[in-house]
Amino acid sequence: MREMARERPVAVTVRGRSMAPRLADGARVEIAPARVYWPGDVVAFRSASGSLLLHRVLGYRLHAGRPALVVRGDRCPGPDSPVPLDRVLGRTVAPLAAALRLRAALAFLALAARRLARKQER
Repeated sequence: MREMARERPVAVTVRGRSMAPRLADGARVEIAPARVYWPGDVVAFRSASGSLLLHRVLGYRLHAGRPALVVRGDRCPGPDSPVPLDRVLGRTVAPLAAALRLRAALAFLALAARRLARKQER
C-alpha cells in the first residue's frame, strides 16, 4: 500500500469511532505520504498487530533510539504506543484547520509535562 500511495493518494474507508466526529465510521479518506508529519495531521499506520489505523499526530519522541510519532485517536483517552516512522503509510490529504493543529500540539505538551513530572517524582 505504501508503494501505491507514492504514485497517487490511496482511498481508505474509516472503520470504528476513534476519530469521530471528524472522521465517522464509513467515511472515505485519501492517504498520501509526506516528508514530515506535523501535530494535527491524521496519519495511517500499521499497528504492532498489523491492523491499519488512522489517528492524529500529537508530536514525536525517541523510541528504541529512533524518532517515532506520538498519536492518539480523537475519542481515545490516551496516546497509542509510539509509532516508528517506517510503519506510517501517510497522512490524510484533506486540509486541516489551524485550531486542530494547535489542539494537538497542546495535548502533546501536556503529555510531555506529565511525563517530566513523573520522572522528577522518582
